[in-house]
Formats: sequence, C-alpha cells, structure tokens
Amino acid sequence: MLRNDTSVILVDTGFDPAVASRRGRDTLCAPLDALDRLGLTPTLLVLTHFHYDHTGNVAAFPDVELLVPEREVAFWQTPRSRHVLFVEHAEVDDLALVDARLDDGSARMFGDSDELAPGVVAVDLPGHTPGQVGLLVTTADGEVLLTSDAVHLYDELEHGRPFGVFTDLEAMFASYAAIAARVDAGALMVPGHDPDVVRRFPAVAGSEGLAFTVTVDAGPARL
Repeated sequence: MLRNDTSVILVDTGFDPAVASRRGRDTLCAPLDALDRLGLTPTLLVLTHFHYDHTGNVAAFPDVELLVPEREVAFWQTPRSRHVLFVEHAEVDDLALVDARLDDGSARMFGDSDELAPGVVAVDLPGHTPGQVGLLVTTADGEVLLTSDAVHLYDELEHGRPFGVFTDLEAMFASYAAIAARVDAGALMVPGHDPDVVRRFPAVAGSEGLAFTVTVDAGPARL
C-alpha cells in the first residue's frame, strides 16, 4: 500500500480467506480486516499479476478504479493459461472479474514505464508470470522498488535462488538482473513475500504487524 496526503494506492488485494482455506492456507488477519484496522480506504487499486493471493479481494472495491498489466491480461486470456501448471495458481472467478471490469470501463490496462500515479511507475519484471510487474516509487528521499512476486524473498536476488513458480525461468533471471541494476543505482528493493521485511523496517505507529515504513536515506515512504 502506498499513500500520501491525498491518495491511498492498494497494490494487490491479498487472498480471499475462503479461497485460502480451500487451498490449505491459514489466515491470521484477513486483508480487508487489516485495511479496516489501519483506517484506510483505497482510492486506486493496482494488480501486479493475477495469482490468487494478489487478486482475492478486488470484488470488495467495485467503485475504485482498477489498473492491470496489459501483458498479464493478454496471457490469462489465452487457452494455454488454463494449463494446470499455470491456472492452479489463479482463481478463475478472479480472472473473470478483471475481464468484466475491463469490459465495463472500471478497469484499465497499463504497460512498462507507464506512470500509474504521480511518482509511481510500472516496471515489467516477467518470469514468475508473463505480465508480472513491479512498481518504482519516487519519494523525496530516493526510489523504492516494490517487486511483488518478481522477488518473493531476499535470498532469490542475493543468492540467485529462483522461486519455484514461474512461466519463464530465463525471463525470471533477466528480471533479477534488472532489479539488481536498480538497486545498484540506489533504489531500495522490497520483496513481495519475505517475512524479514518486518524486521528490516519499523512498523507504522499504531499498526504493528500490519504495515511498515520504508526509510530511504532520511525520509519515509509509507507502505
């Protein structure tokens, strides 16, 4: 989640607790409950890719504009995407909802290098899925790269250990190289699933366990 004084951008919506239960996943705090506890209402939704643990609560925000990666849309509309190796990581109902929102105009697609909001730029990082993107966020004190699932865990980038779920391993390694170049240029990288983020970054006051503040040099970017 990204926010400033006027906007709250929800980056992915987490999984639906019922879907998580069906898939054998425990829910410690449902994503919508976490938002309520934080007292935040999204003004924009951005999906980085279409796996179930990122798309599960889109239906809860029918009146909030939805932005989706064009390459991800294109892949999931192909017959090949329904192969068990791919579709087992997605929910067909979630995919249908994205298509419906594109059809009714409440969602729109974006591409690589598009500015989704002031200071928030999409970065194509394929491999995990064909349309996987990250977000490069410019703050007053530096850049933060939210990799989503292009890098699940710090170890993937730091030790060259690819995550086991991918559509294109060569593209995944190319994305690792692109991310490393951004880091070398001064961007702060935040992975998508690493529990270590809660140890590396301080919690937002009053929301321990739900949100953290990424500090770039001397200034914060709220996430």
